Amino acid sequence: MLNERELLAYRGNLQESVSTYKAFSKSAAEVSVFLSHSHKDKELVEGFINYLAVWGRIKVYVDWQDSDMPSATNHETARKIKKKIGELDYFVILATENALKSKWVPWEIGIADAIKPDKIAVFPVADASGKFSGNEYLQLYPRLEVGTLQSGGNILAVFQPNQALSGISIRSWLIR
Repeated sequence: MLNERELLAYRGNLQESVSTYKAFSKSAAEVSVFLSHSHKDKELVEGFINYLAVWGRIKVYVDWQDSDMPSATNHETARKIKKKIGELDYFVILATENALKSKWVPWEIGIADAIKPDKIAVFPVADASGKFSGNEYLQLYPRLEVGTLQSGGNILAVFQPNQALSGISIRSWLIR
């Protein structure tokens, strides 16, 4: 599991992240992902986008990068988020302490669970002390974590709930 410091190391240049997102159409990507997160974690979101780019051609949708979103949250924000969750291939929760305290993240999870329950994953982010204390309901979903290959390399893998030792590569999970 990555911690906040490690994820921030992937942040890179903000302008690069934003322009890469805008230039990356769904047709150019292998898959598209709705990223459920806290707006308080903007830097971690940028790191996550760059981190995921290492593992494949994945378009990550982030609501604050969408120029069609209202400038202030309202019912239109909720309608557009609900529509995006349905349109995109997968739903990933950037599970930070801030996300777990958010009003929007649990609502988004509920929408995704109703629409695409087998296409949800949790990316747990440990705090500075190395701990992750997620809500119990997050244990319902597969989690994305770095795994070690027998050859000694690392791979981003998807682990089913309560299965710590046997995961499948992110690519295999996404392209199914």
